[in-house]
Amino acid sequence: MSWRVLEPFRLGPLALRNRIVFAPITTQYAAERGAVSDRLIAHYERRAEGGVGLVIVEATCVDQVGQVFFNQLGIYADEHVSGLRDLAVAIKRHGSAAAIQLHHGGRMAKMALTSAQPVGPSALAAPGGVLPRELTAAEIKATVQTFVEAAVRAQEAGFGGVEIHGAHGYLVDQFISPAVNHREDAYGGSVENRARLLIEILCGIKAAAGLGFPVWVRLNAREYGVDGGTTLEDALEVARMAEAVGAFAVHVSAYGPSSPTNRTTAVFQPAVIEDLASAVKDAVTVPVIAVGRITPQAAESMIVAEKADLIAMGKALLADPDIPRKLEADREDRILPCIVCMHCRDVLYSPVPAGISCQVNPRLGCDHEAPCSETTSPKKVLVIGGGPAGMVAAMTAAERGHRVALWEQDAALGGQLLAAAIPPHKDRIRAFVSYCAEQLARTGVTVELEHEATVEAIVSCGMDEVILACGPIETMPDIPGIASAGAVKATAVLNGLEKVGKRVVIVGGELVGCETAEYLAERGRSVVVVRRGPEMATRVGPSLRQFFLERLRQKGVTLLPGVRYVRASPDHLTVEMAGEIVDLPVDTLVYATGFVADTRLYYALHGRGASVRIIGDCATPRGIGEAVREGYAAGCTV
Repeated sequence: MSWRVLEPFRLGPLALRNRIVFAPITTQYAAERGAVSDRLIAHYERRAEGGVGLVIVEATCVDQVGQVFFNQLGIYADEHVSGLRDLAVAIKRHGSAAAIQLHHGGRMAKMALTSAQPVGPSALAAPGGVLPRELTAAEIKATVQTFVEAAVRAQEAGFGGVEIHGAHGYLVDQFISPAVNHREDAYGGSVENRARLLIEILCGIKAAAGLGFPVWVRLNAREYGVDGGTTLEDALEVARMAEAVGAFAVHVSAYGPSSPTNRTTAVFQPAVIEDLASAVKDAVTVPVIAVGRITPQAAESMIVAEKADLIAMGKALLADPDIPRKLEADREDRILPCIVCMHCRDVLYSPVPAGISCQVNPRLGCDHEAPCSETTSPKKVLVIGGGPAGMVAAMTAAERGHRVALWEQDAALGGQLLAAAIPPHKDRIRAFVSYCAEQLARTGVTVELEHEATVEAIVSCGMDEVILACGPIETMPDIPGIASAGAVKATAVLNGLEKVGKRVVIVGGELVGCETAEYLAERGRSVVVVRRGPEMATRVGPSLRQFFLERLRQKGVTLLPGVRYVRASPDHLTVEMAGEIVDLPVDTLVYATGFVADTRLYYALHGRGASVRIIGDCATPRGIGEAVREGYAAGCTV
C-alpha cells in the first residue's frame, strides 16, 4: 500500500521525511533540576529510530515557578543547553527533525516542587488545586521573556523549532480560556485580549530567534465540560491570530473533564477529535497538526480528506515506536496496538516520581538498557499458559532463537485477557491478543491449544527450560452460605459460561466486579455491587476512574461500599449497612473478589529435570503490564 502519511513534508525550513509526528508526552525521565538524562535521550532516540518525521520533545519547563511534574524536563537555565544539545543530536542522528515544547503550568504548578504559590491570569484555583496569585502586567511581560529565552536556548541546542504549549489547562491556555481568565485589563475580556499572552510570546520568539525559526502553538480547539470555557469559534479566532503573526503551524488538541481525548469509547474509535482539526484546517493556511488517538488507517484518511497536514501520535508510538518503519515495509499487521488503558498517563497523578511505562510495551523507559540479544545456545523451551505473560515469554524466547512450544489448556489464546476484553470500553485488549497470536506464529512457536499440562506430560517432553504462566485461582469470598447459594464467578459470566437472571448482586467492587456490572447493566439486568471497602474501583487508574464510576451510575448500577456480609441464600444476600441489616434480592449472585497465586505445578516440578521458572499471575496476581514485563524478562533470560 502507498501511504500518503509517509510522504515527505516541509514545515517551513524543516524537511520532514514523512507526516508522522511523535507527540509531546511527559515522561518524568529527566534528572535533577530538569537536566537531560541518558534515559530521556534513549527514549527519544528510539522514537526517531522508528522513523517518525518530527519529534516534539515533551512539555519543557520555562520557569521553575511553573513546574507541574516530578522530573520535568527544564529549559529555564543556560545549564540545560548542553544536555538538550545531546538530545537534539540523538534525535536528528536518525533522520527525524527535532522540536521542543515550551511549557508553563500556571495555576497547575505544584507547590511541593516549586516552593512558591502558583500564578495565573486570575485568582481562581483549579479543581482540587491551590489558589494561584494573579499575575501583574509587569509579571506577564517577564513571563513572556521566559518563553523567549527558552526558545533561544532551544535554538542554541540545535532544535529545529519550538511549540508553545497553549492547551490542556496550562498557563497560556488559562489566559485564553474565559472560564479561567477573569481579568479586566488588556489581557482579559475579548478573545483578542485573552490571546495576547500567546501572541506576545510568538512575536518575542520570532524577534529573538529570527523570522525563519519555526515556532507554532498547540491549542485547545474546544473545552469540554468546562462552564464558560473555550469554544471552537474562540479557538479558530486564536488560530488565525497566531497565523497572522507568523506561527508556522497549529497543533489542534482539546481539553476538559469530558473531552474525547480523556475518555474511552464503548467500542474503540480512532481520531476522536478529527472534526476539530478539520475545522482549524479550514480556518488557516498554515499546516495543521492533528492528534487524538489516531491509528495509521485514520491518519491516512485524514490526510487524503485534507483534514490535517501532519499526524501526531503519542500513546501509539509509546506502545510501538516502529510504526513508520512497519508501514514503509507494508507490515501493518506487526504493529503493537495501544490498548488505550491510560496507564502511561496515570503516572502524572502519582505522589512520587515514577516515569511512564506501558502495559503492552515492556521496553518503554528501558531503551537506555541493552535489548535482548540472539542466543548463542538454543534451547528447547516449554511455556505453560497462553495469557499475556506466557505469550510474551514464548515470542521473546523464539525471537532470540530458542525452539519454543506453548501449551494452553483452553481452546483459545489470551488467558484472562479474553474476559477482560468483553466489557464495554475494553475491546482494544482483543487487538493485543490478536497481535500476540500473530507474533507467536511469525516467530515459529508451536502452539498447542486444549493441552493439559500435567507433571508427567511436562517431564516426558524433555524440555531444557519450562516457564509456568498458567494463571491464578479465582477466590470465593468467605460469606456463610455462598456456595449453596449458587454463586458464580464474574469471569465465567463474562465468558458466557453462566446464565444470569434479572436481578444480579455482585460481591466485589474492584475492576472485575464493576466491569461485570457495566456489562450486565447494558444487557438489561438490575445490578447491585457490594464491597467491604469504603470506595469502589480503587485500582482503576485515575485517568479513567471517575468516567467509569459515572457510567455505572448512568446505567443504573447501584454501588454499595462499606458493607458487612452476613449470609447468602439462593434468593438474597444479607448485608449490614450503617448498622442496619438489609436483604438484597437476587436471582444470580456473582463474585469478583480477587485471585490468588497458583504455585502447585511449580512445586510439583521441582527436582524433576528441567529448569522451571514461574511468572505472571500464577506467581502473584497483578495487571497486564506486570505480566507482559515478566514474560519479556523470562524470554530474554531463558
